[in-house]
Amino acid sequence: MKDLLPIIKSLKSNLSASLLFILQVAITFTILVNAIFLAMDKRQSIGRASGLDEQNVFYIATNLPVEEDERASMLDQDLANLNALSGVEYASVSSGVPLSGWGRFLEVATEPDARYDTFSGYYGGDLNLFNAFGVKLVAGSEFSPSSELRARTDGHKVAIDIMITKSLAESLYAEQWEQVVGKTIYIDKKPQRVVGVIDKLQAAWPTWVVVEHVILGPVKEADAMVYYIIRTQPGQQSAVMESALAYLMSFHGRKIDKIETFEQVKANAYSAENAASNTLFGVIGGLLMVTALGIFGQSRYSIIKRTKLIGIRRAMGASKGQIIRYFVLENFVLCSIGIAIGIVSAIVLSNAFSNAFSLGTVPVHYMFYGTLSTIFLGQIAVLYPALKASQLSPAIATRTV
Repeated sequence: MKDLLPIIKSLKSNLSASLLFILQVAITFTILVNAIFLAMDKRQSIGRASGLDEQNVFYIATNLPVEEDERASMLDQDLANLNALSGVEYASVSSGVPLSGWGRFLEVATEPDARYDTFSGYYGGDLNLFNAFGVKLVAGSEFSPSSELRARTDGHKVAIDIMITKSLAESLYAEQWEQVVGKTIYIDKKPQRVVGVIDKLQAAWPTWVVVEHVILGPVKEADAMVYYIIRTQPGQQSAVMESALAYLMSFHGRKIDKIETFEQVKANAYSAENAASNTLFGVIGGLLMVTALGIFGQSRYSIIKRTKLIGIRRAMGASKGQIIRYFVLENFVLCSIGIAIGIVSAIVLSNAFSNAFSLGTVPVHYMFYGTLSTIFLGQIAVLYPALKASQLSPAIATRTV
């Protein structure tokens, strides 16, 4: 540490260059930490579990090409035949599809006359819908056969029993979420009894703040357009899709609006987040490269300016290791000051983003790892110039003006 005082004096004599170095490190740290946090936040959103059997679930959006009073009968016929196809585990009808943009959202409250406590997505279907999605029950029970009802549309208005996700239960009853089983909650001010709690299931809108709040109702809706959810045996998805399409298209007037695997649905749902995340990682990589080159250039220039001083130190007996240590320590001091400023700036910028875009604030461990990364980057960038400085001959250096 005997080099520390000379380093501080040297920095004072080259104040403008030192301030420029510190500013560069502070800006890099501020952008780096926030960009990594935003990129990782998007990656976490993309990677979070949907609750479905993602590899084996697909859906078909199609019409019921009959008169309104015949749609319920045709719906039952379609479901019976789809369930009978080879390779099908479960086939059901749903009022929407997770992460597809097709669905409904409802107000949820624990008291009849109270203002809503939260919002939730909703899917209505027959008794097979729970198994067709492939979701997991964590409390309570599945629907009883007597709970299944029918509606042309808006099945949530006629449902009596419902299942809800664990996330919604925790929102209503916090740590004692299991208490929701058997209780009556109010869906758009209509009382409905919770019979079971699902581990995970996502609503139709991937960027919705309560995307994991979902209600499942045992109400088959026989509207003009329906969504058939089909879960296949492993490895049978392509064959089942062909068989299901062949059956559905055997009816005159049938139209297939869309057919997608859930993996395709999820990829489409998060395409913007994936692109943004990749862009942010690209920006991070470019920023680190530019910063490393900047530190290298400034360190090299600083060393060239002090060639005579280095030669004098070498002539006075300073070893190569001591020369390298001097410039490495100088870089560490400058980086530390820049990081200290950068931490304050990163916190301010993070809070601004949080207020403007409803994002979370950067956790403390991001600051810690950002500090280590920035110091490591600075040390790597200064190492070559420091090595070159240590190789200067005292005789040549002292002749340099």
